[in-house]
Amino acid sequence: MTRIAIIGSGIAGTTTAHWLHQSNPNLDITLFNAGDPLAASFGQTLLVHPFPGRSLIPHEHLGDAVDRLQSFLEFWRARYPKLIRPCSMWRPMKGSNAKRLEQSWQDWWTPDGKHVERNPWQSNPPTIERLSKFDLDAHPSHQTPYDTLSTGPAYMIDAGELFRQIHRYWNASHIQVIQQSVNAIHSSGSQWRVQMEDESGSVFDQIVLAIGRHSKEWFPHLELTFQGGSLLQFTPESTGPIPALSLDGLHIGQHHSGDWVIGSTRWSTPPTNTDDETEFLYSKLKQTLPNAPSMISNTSTIWSGVRTIYPSDRMPLCGQLPQHRNVYVVTALGSKGWLWGPWTAHHLSTLIQAPSHTIPTCIDLMRANMEDGWYSPKIIP
Repeated sequence: MTRIAIIGSGIAGTTTAHWLHQSNPNLDITLFNAGDPLAASFGQTLLVHPFPGRSLIPHEHLGDAVDRLQSFLEFWRARYPKLIRPCSMWRPMKGSNAKRLEQSWQDWWTPDGKHVERNPWQSNPPTIERLSKFDLDAHPSHQTPYDTLSTGPAYMIDAGELFRQIHRYWNASHIQVIQQSVNAIHSSGSQWRVQMEDESGSVFDQIVLAIGRHSKEWFPHLELTFQGGSLLQFTPESTGPIPALSLDGLHIGQHHSGDWVIGSTRWSTPPTNTDDETEFLYSKLKQTLPNAPSMISNTSTIWSGVRTIYPSDRMPLCGQLPQHRNVYVVTALGSKGWLWGPWTAHHLSTLIQAPSHTIPTCIDLMRANMEDGWYSPKIIP
């Protein structure tokens, strides 16, 4: 039986384990969870939708990525429906962003759009519609003076809780989840020995490095940047379901408890004062949405995480290392990890089982092979 170690339990590692088990339940899979408090995958409520950028122009593989995302989420939503909730994603069209959103919608998604014939996302297209005054009046907290688009499919995901549930589910059945970090891997004939932080180790046939913000520790010459962000969760004075919203860099979602979760900050060094982060985010909320409910005092918490980005094109890095047989990498999911992660992991899981599979160029790790980018002091031949 083939033994596979997946080092890293965020969105990259978890979706890789998911697809591997879905395609071959007989695989012996071990997932290593380092418990990193700054892992970007574990925010309390994350928003996922097809167009997180400033326009609605479809990427070549966007339709396939959304299909994989929905397949993954719907599988787990059947088991944990409170933690994965379909929603509508509101995009008020303000300032310079208004023209880009409007024009890209008209050009690519309307029947008479000038680029509609070149649209690569032809099957199961997204929902994009202009909201009416009735729609806006139904959610007074989200009222703005700007025309607003609603796009989908979109989800609010209580990711930190979801991953804990998935890993418990697996540990009780068919995938072993080990709560330890990995210091290095050592070649052992045709296999690989995983050295854990407590100096113990196990031997595996194949290794997947889904290492996120620790990628520089494994590959010090790799061209990567890191961007952190914070989420503020608080209990509002008035309750009720709300749509997701993105405006002026502020993202608003709702935890399954009814709490609001908002994010906007970007930093390179983790903030040391959570009170400052709380004040900044809450002030940003009231500035952006003056009708948003007030925060009940002493109910707020701050979560912070760090994203790993390949800056040349901000797409993931995925594939088999050129100099190490049966060692694979999936990393640099960046700020769109939930959108591209399941699709990227599916390609990797296919490659692991079918070596002739071709990884799409836009995510192939060989894009980053300049100046010995994939040399690693932690991979011992």
